[in-house]
Amino acid sequence: MTPASTSPVVALIKGGLGNQMFCYAAGRALALRLGREFQLDVRTGFQRDDYGRSYRLNRFPIIATEATEKLCLGGDTRSWSHKLARTFSKWSKPESRSYVAEKEGITPVAFARLAPSTDKPAYLNGYWQDEAYFANAADRLRKDLAPPVPVSEAALEARRLILSAATPVMLHIRRERYTPRLGEKYYNDCISACLDQFPNATFFVFGDDFAWAREHLVFEGASVRFLDRVGADEIEDLHLMTCCRHAIVANSSFSWWGAWLGHHPGQQVWTPADPGWPVKPAAGWTAIANDLER
Repeated sequence: MTPASTSPVVALIKGGLGNQMFCYAAGRALALRLGREFQLDVRTGFQRDDYGRSYRLNRFPIIATEATEKLCLGGDTRSWSHKLARTFSKWSKPESRSYVAEKEGITPVAFARLAPSTDKPAYLNGYWQDEAYFANAADRLRKDLAPPVPVSEAALEARRLILSAATPVMLHIRRERYTPRLGEKYYNDCISACLDQFPNATFFVFGDDFAWAREHLVFEGASVRFLDRVGADEIEDLHLMTCCRHAIVANSSFSWWGAWLGHHPGQQVWTPADPGWPVKPAAGWTAIANDLER
């Protein structure tokens, strides 16, 4: 049990669902390594969210409590309270800082050396979009972040189709109001690479632009199902993604987690070599050359 005198690790949660999961994963891994309580700041990161996004991890079996208003430091990350906490923290050795900001050069190697004083909460501010930040807790995180089984009948039927397919492959499209975007060549090269290994693959297409996918993607005679508006929400879609044995991911943190949480034996994942974002492929994934549409 964590000693009562030990201050918690507090992770700032922000962004869309995929990025919220990255924020959680890094904080949970640090809390486990340090043997400290884990709390989530679910207020600050959404104060000025241009997309109107909100906290979504309450639907998952996470092991964390919501931080009190005092531990959330108040305002948003540009407020004086955050700036003050960051400034005071810089007086400490890098590995002992109580305010840990990814933008300040906290690489996975530096993250693994963090040992903040137990007298102060360790506050994490970053997206941490690299498996290396939390690989030491991978098994635990796949349980914490397992999306719940869908409740809608349409999603349950899609789940049955996926689980009954001999070789189900998730393919995720992300294009609407999104930049940079992946073009058709990337996806078609991934499809060809997949069929070279798994000729009996069935592709299950997820995403936000099914008209584009139907027009531009070439499945070379393979079985394909477009799961357009099947899930009642993105969390049901995420669960369906994890049911697929292999994956072709977009340059998206959401599909990153759809592949990473699946983690089936012998899993193959194809990922863009240049995602245009700082998200890093997980170990063992196959990078496919790609262009980006801006």
